[in-house]
Amino acid sequence: MSRVLILYIVQNSGHYAAARYLDAALRKRDGDVETLCVDLLKHTHPGWEKIIERMYMVTIRRTPELWDALYDSAWVEHLTRRLRQLVQQGKSESLRRLLAEFRPDAVVCTQAYPFAVIASYAAREDPDLPIFAVATDFVPHRFWVTSNACTARYVVPTESAAARLRWMGIDKQRIRVLGIPVSRDGTGAHSAPADTPMERRVLVMGGSRGLGVRYRTVRRIDLSAADFTIDAVCGSNRSLRRQLVRNRHRFKHPIRVRGYVRNAVALMSRATMMVTKAGGLTLAEAACMGLPLLLVRPLPGQERKNTEVMVHHGAALHVRNEYDVSRSVTDLLDNPGLLRMLHDKALAFARPDAAERIAGDVLDSIRSVAPA
Repeated sequence: MSRVLILYIVQNSGHYAAARYLDAALRKRDGDVETLCVDLLKHTHPGWEKIIERMYMVTIRRTPELWDALYDSAWVEHLTRRLRQLVQQGKSESLRRLLAEFRPDAVVCTQAYPFAVIASYAAREDPDLPIFAVATDFVPHRFWVTSNACTARYVVPTESAAARLRWMGIDKQRIRVLGIPVSRDGTGAHSAPADTPMERRVLVMGGSRGLGVRYRTVRRIDLSAADFTIDAVCGSNRSLRRQLVRNRHRFKHPIRVRGYVRNAVALMSRATMMVTKAGGLTLAEAACMGLPLLLVRPLPGQERKNTEVMVHHGAALHVRNEYDVSRSVTDLLDNPGLLRMLHDKALAFARPDAAERIAGDVLDSIRSVAPA
């Protein structure tokens, strides 16, 4: 029986969703495989998790320019190199106990921190352990690259992402362009545009924390002259959900308000278009559905880079000024040709089989090092 350890950080994040999809793909591909998904930060440093998440949220909300300057910065990478080596050295007793008890045949990481930790451990204790770094954004940042990961394999969503890793010194033989892991449930079921105006749905998503879409964003969507139903997903942003529920009678369009949802793909399959921020998993899932996208208020750092990639491939439109959301929604819904073009470009860009292909690579790596 093969054993695969899947590491991520932060519950209900894109990294967590990717881990779950890979878990399901591995078990589907090999019924005998044993998998274990672990939030490594919670497991090794439970006190740090809340502090780090809190710092990230405060920075994003209050000083997004600071996060944009720090993200993927060569200067920051150089200054913090020694500190990161100390933090990510993989010597914690809880990590050792986890690896000793589970005895993984391969480790898959969907975030850079657990990847650096396990790479450091493997370089010292188990250099033959297959390790996979699975990027969940369209542009891998420089913190994925660590001197300890001399044999680790990288999985990226695009050829341009692979070229960036090669530029940062990763050998091309260690890079596979397979996509971002997504759920196959319902993918490919979307058809644009809707048959009649009254059947049209505008899905509004702000990510798992509901940061990307504000109350005023939904209000501006409601100013559109087109006929449609608004389906607003607030994630864990309870304040936004309460505000929308409390004021729903003020909307001229029918509106349905939801909190955190586990099956966003089902909502995407019923939508005519989606207004969203630019989380990597959300965009990858929407592309697999061929769902036309309007991207608004992408978070600094990774999401702005995701936006650039999607727009470059013709799979989304970026609304730079939030005041233009209403007009953009109207123009898009009134232009079936543009909806169809976005639909087709998204499907051409999508990699709906990413999770299955990554699972296949992981299992093949285990077989290749197994004793004869």
